[in-house]
Amino acid sequence: MNKEFKRVEKEIFDCEYFKELLRSDYEEGKNDLAVVKTTYSKLKKRKCLDDDPFMIELKTQFSALAAAQNAANQEKFDANNPASVAKKRYDAGDYTIAITKYQEAIDQATDAAKKAKYHFRIASIQGRKLKQYAKARASARTAAKLRPNWGRPFMLIGDLYAMSSRRCGDDWNQRLAVLAAIEKYSYAKSIDPEVASEAGSRIAKYNRARPEKAEGFSRGISEGSKQKVGCWIGETVTVRFK
Repeated sequence: MNKEFKRVEKEIFDCEYFKELLRSDYEEGKNDLAVVKTTYSKLKKRKCLDDDPFMIELKTQFSALAAAQNAANQEKFDANNPASVAKKRYDAGDYTIAITKYQEAIDQATDAAKKAKYHFRIASIQGRKLKQYAKARASARTAAKLRPNWGRPFMLIGDLYAMSSRRCGDDWNQRLAVLAAIEKYSYAKSIDPEVASEAGSRIAKYNRARPEKAEGFSRGISEGSKQKVGCWIGETVTVRFK
């Protein structure tokens, strides 16, 4: 008898009947996404309209629970993938937060190559976006130590030297800073074929900004001598005139 009733139940009763039939189960499990979804689906099959107050309540509750679950899932994903969060924060212009997240990624990583990649990304942000040149160089050097024969960190250091050269005193000292940049590009080219072409282009570009021989002569400085670069760079370079 019960099976027969179940068979004809949906043909005999309207939406109101099924709302009352399912409401108690819904009230007990209204914080369970699966219960809410099942209740809504069953009532939808029983021709309950979308503008029915109970159907509206179900849709509202489903949206709230789904949003909460998605937020929890995203929080869990972010906690396990800080590098992904770092990229998003970088794209949003939140550079300080991006650095923090890359540091978390470094702490989680066990592979030296990954650590090197994240240190390099930190260096790039520090140098290109925040103009923290000394910090950027330190981060780039760390990346280079973690991944031997990788030219990219030295390319970045060269770029830092070149872009900040005008802050390094008079014309002579600015040109010494350019020499420091060229030396980094040359080193990157010598260790990493993947950056060789790019490094060669940089060298050709900045060769035009090397010190003038006449200026060196007036200072008593000869080709091949050693000179210390001023400002934040503080490295010793080999003098090469135009």
